[in-house]
Amino acid sequence: MCALTVSLIVHEDYSHITPALQSFYATTKTPSTVYLTINTGEDTRIAALQTQFPDIRVRINNQPRSFAANHNAILQIAETEFVALLNDDIVLHDHALDTLVDYLQTHTEVGLVGPALENPDGRPQVSAYSDPSLIRTLYRLSGFAALTHQQSKLRRWLKQIGLLRLFNIESLKENAGTRPVPVIKGVAMVARRSAYQQAGVMDEVTQAYGEEYGWHLRLRRGGWKIVLVEEAKLTHYGLGQARLALRGWVLIEDRKAILAYYVLYRPVWQAALVRAVIVLSHAFYTLGWLPFDRSRAQTHWKTVRMGLGFNVKRDQIADKVP
Repeated sequence: MCALTVSLIVHEDYSHITPALQSFYATTKTPSTVYLTINTGEDTRIAALQTQFPDIRVRINNQPRSFAANHNAILQIAETEFVALLNDDIVLHDHALDTLVDYLQTHTEVGLVGPALENPDGRPQVSAYSDPSLIRTLYRLSGFAALTHQQSKLRRWLKQIGLLRLFNIESLKENAGTRPVPVIKGVAMVARRSAYQQAGVMDEVTQAYGEEYGWHLRLRRGGWKIVLVEEAKLTHYGLGQARLALRGWVLIEDRKAILAYYVLYRPVWQAALVRAVIVLSHAFYTLGWLPFDRSRAQTHWKTVRMGLGFNVKRDQIADKVP
């Protein structure tokens, strides 16, 4: 009998999914049902994947859906008590998922767990986050956060001199052991079915980014713990957002995710302030880039329009599981 349901999503890039599935089958003993959602419609490469991995259950979208919508679909049909939501750009280390499932089985107060992430060079990658604070959010929106992104030399230097130890922020902690955390990075999450049936699934507000913040907050408000299990490890190859190298639609969706969190989960005045900063800062960038790069200027202007027009209410979010 299967104990685990696994959800993976493939977009246009198929280069990572084969190593990800190979690592899953090589390292996981827990009886599992694996769903692979093809987000960009029919593709000639699907048949090769099904031949190589005959046990996977392939779901093909007629129209692309968001990260949250694709994983939510699996959360809603899963019959196992545990569901793993995985990026395709990962390689699981030995018994990573087994370790996470074992932890959930022996800690019934825990609703969701995640592994310790590593960069391709073996260095630790940010695996958990604190809840967003208004000050850190404004720092990120200012653009200065690009100077201290997760892979920056300045951030590594600040760690070396010990300055970052003054801040009790989850994303600055490395090798801190298995512990409860506010937010697990959405690269790999294993959720307890009874927990998300109570708290609901992810908000389907953006195409990508930031879905875990509101979801994990609702799980914790429901009395469930979120735990980073350091003994479970995987390699994550996607570093674009970690470097804050956000361009085009990715930038717009990132800002939408930030604004959505404040609109849905924070006081009205904080949401209004975040909206104003998004609109004003990207209006400034629009004017700054216009003489040099019209494409980037256009992206910033679309972000301004998003900030002005975006609105969502809790009762509009289909976050409950039947």
